[in-house]
Amino acid sequence: LYVTRVNGVNRALEEVSRELDDRPDLSRFVDHPAGAFNWRPVNGTTRLSTHSYGIALDVNLRSSDYWEWKPRRRGLVTYVNRIPGELVEIFERHGFIWAGKWYHYDTMHFEYRPELLPLSGCAPGSDAGKRPASTRR
Repeated sequence: LYVTRVNGVNRALEEVSRELDDRPDLSRFVDHPAGAFNWRPVNGTTRLSTHSYGIALDVNLRSSDYWEWKPRRRGLVTYVNRIPGELVEIFERHGFIWAGKWYHYDTMHFEYRPELLPLSGCAPGSDAGKRPASTRR
C-alpha cells in the first residue's frame, strides 16, 4: 500500500499491522486491500478524495458495504455493515476514523485523522461497528 510519511500515517499503519498480526481471525478483512493512494476526486464531485493525499485506505472490498449499493426506503439510507467492531477499534486506537460511522457510509474506508478523534466526544472504539445514529429506524 502506498501512504504518505508526512504526517505519520505510515507509522500508524505499521502499528495497526502489528496488532492485526495477533488477530488472524480478522485477516480476511485486510488481506486484500482495495487501495490506498489514488489521485482522484470523491465520486460524483470535483473535490479531491483523501486517497489523493495518501491518508486513506480501503480494506477488503468483498467484506465491505457502501451506502450507494443499498436500496433506500422512504428516502432513508439502509445501513449494512460486515466489518467487525474489533477491527474498527484497532484502527481507531492508531488515529484512523472509520467511514462506516458516517450517514453516507463506506465500511471499507479508513482515514488517518487523529486530530478528529478527540472532537468526536467519545473514546476511540467506544461505538465501533455500530449503526450510525442518523440511520436508525
